[in-house]
Amino acid sequence: MPDELLPPDLFASTLTFLSDLTALSSPSVDPEGLARVAAFLRQAFEARGLTVEIEARKVAEGAKETTLPVLHARGLAAKEGAPPLLLLGHMDTVLSAIPPVRQDGRLLATGAIDMKGGLATFVGALDLLARRGIAPPADLHLVVVPDEEVGGVLSREATARWGASARAVWVLEPGEPRGASETMVAGRRGMRNWRLIASGTPAHSGLHYWQGHSALVAAARWCAAAEALSARGGGPTINVGRLIAGDVGFVSDPAGNAGLLGTESRLNVVPDRAIAEGEFRFLRAAEGEKIAADLLALARAIGEESGATLDLTIGHAVPPVDPHGPQRSWCERAVALAAARGWTLEVEDDRGGISFPNFLPDPGRVPVLDGLGPVGGGMHTREEFLDLTSLARRIALLADLFEADAAA
Repeated sequence: MPDELLPPDLFASTLTFLSDLTALSSPSVDPEGLARVAAFLRQAFEARGLTVEIEARKVAEGAKETTLPVLHARGLAAKEGAPPLLLLGHMDTVLSAIPPVRQDGRLLATGAIDMKGGLATFVGALDLLARRGIAPPADLHLVVVPDEEVGGVLSREATARWGASARAVWVLEPGEPRGASETMVAGRRGMRNWRLIASGTPAHSGLHYWQGHSALVAAARWCAAAEALSARGGGPTINVGRLIAGDVGFVSDPAGNAGLLGTESRLNVVPDRAIAEGEFRFLRAAEGEKIAADLLALARAIGEESGATLDLTIGHAVPPVDPHGPQRSWCERAVALAAARGWTLEVEDDRGGISFPNFLPDPGRVPVLDGLGPVGGGMHTREEFLDLTSLARRIALLADLFEADAAA
């Protein structure tokens, strides 16, 4: 199948590039490994006519500073301040590298799909354009960050900074397999974290039970009612990530009081403190605002009914990417380009995971093509693999998208 989509020697050279790239260990916590990957990418991009800069960025890790590379690869006509065609990717992986293995139409390798496969797709697409006698997009600006897997500050900063002026944003993260077809991403959910502190009235459960007001029960009622606001079929979801409760002393220092667990000590006290933490996700900004208001109202109502005080704090919003934003026509164009090559590309309107586009200053301002990288499975595990047919498909698709963009 790859040979039907691409010249065999081009596909073989791209696969060699990907194998060499995945053999370089670059977990997010390894500055030296990340620097080696950045140097490897620099050589590959410069050989294909791009100008490359590697920023050495200092980031705080606890009490010490670490220097990490941020790579910029630009087309020859890209200018500071001019709206670029922005591509986003990352060089870090969750795990350290193991030797890549090719078998049964797959490449088993660390970061094969997340997301060194996307970087290989980019290299293959540039080579395919060259075969067609076409230069890389003149205003192209590829930013490859070192800390996406840990939600790092450099990933967020780069997306916000360069996305603010981009004319379009294309993301090389992987799509998803879906039977005989594959997906790209049009919409991503936004997210807000929350923290609930419930304060009750302690009492001896044998002698003065009815004089107490249980913070645990109040918090548990709120958590159950909050999760019940989740709606299947594309609606919002509310997740309770953890709940700890008991007397104030226990909740204030759970590690120091861990010896109480499994004993009979303090079971005769109505709990006067509970802390619950979690997050909620939503596909549209107005939906997120409504859920926030509903959760605050729920805290007030249960507090009044239970006699406990419920203090709910909701964090800042990571904005959603509306699937029917300005990228919709480009998503439809990508579907048509794939069909012309003989395979089926579907569009995901509701990807739940947070990614680069969520950190754009305004995700609805420009077309966002997400999930352009090849599919596979086992992400973040030792069984991670890339589907070789998908790699060939995505190389051809990205090259076709570059051509379509130039003609637009």
